Amino acid sequence: MNRSSSVQALILSLKPLGENNSSVTLLTPLQGIVNATLYGGPKSRLRSLVSQWNAGTVWLYENPEKNQIKLSDFEVKNYHNSFSQNLFKSYAASLAAELLIKTRCAGSNEQSFALLSGFFDGMELCDEEQSRLGLLRFLWRYLSLLGIQPQTHNCTVCGKSFLKNSFAPEAISYYNNINGGFVCPSCIKNQSENGEQSDSSFFLRLNIAAVQYLCAVSVLSPSDCRRLLIDKATYNQLKEFIFFLIETNLEQKLKTIEIGVGIL
Repeated sequence: MNRSSSVQALILSLKPLGENNSSVTLLTPLQGIVNATLYGGPKSRLRSLVSQWNAGTVWLYENPEKNQIKLSDFEVKNYHNSFSQNLFKSYAASLAAELLIKTRCAGSNEQSFALLSGFFDGMELCDEEQSRLGLLRFLWRYLSLLGIQPQTHNCTVCGKSFLKNSFAPEAISYYNNINGGFVCPSCIKNQSENGEQSDSSFFLRLNIAAVQYLCAVSVLSPSDCRRLLIDKATYNQLKEFIFFLIETNLEQKLKTIEIGVGIL
């Protein structure tokens, strides 16, 4: 039996399908990733509305006999026009979309939809510098949905809080790749003096400011997080670290990161 429905959706990608049609990948809050077919040539009114990154209410017509979903109408509410005008925003949106598609929304469709919609809407209102921090925050929060976000609040050796103790911002902590947490500068110093430090255990160096930023993103509201600033060195450390976590845990390279290595 044919079925029609309307749902909130965000257009993640479009690919040509035959001469006049397109295969559309949507993100919806209930079904997660949905693949639908858009019929019509270049002059079609609907084709002009169904563009990548547009968000709104979409009408879908499902034909179980043909195992096909047709996109029959679309009421756009958010256009995200700046994505096509700024190279970084375009790549950031593509990275987020690729990650959600490959991980099937981490099994949390509603949370993924809310997270990505908030990221896209926020990036539309921000400049490139603010959007770069927005990408880090989005990825860090998505790691939590995937269940692979490391513990950042306390040292995994002594339990000392990274937020409450007076570490210098430039002091170095190490990410322990074995237990998925960070070791504070004091424990690093003690282990080094005792000859216990192992390169195989301590994989990545991050300054305390970077670890504290991740702590803040985990506990503060999005509006409070947007007021936090970090320097370029800390940003680069965080980007390298988060990209490493994503690709290591997915056990595959993301095309957007590889292609946009000099842009993201």
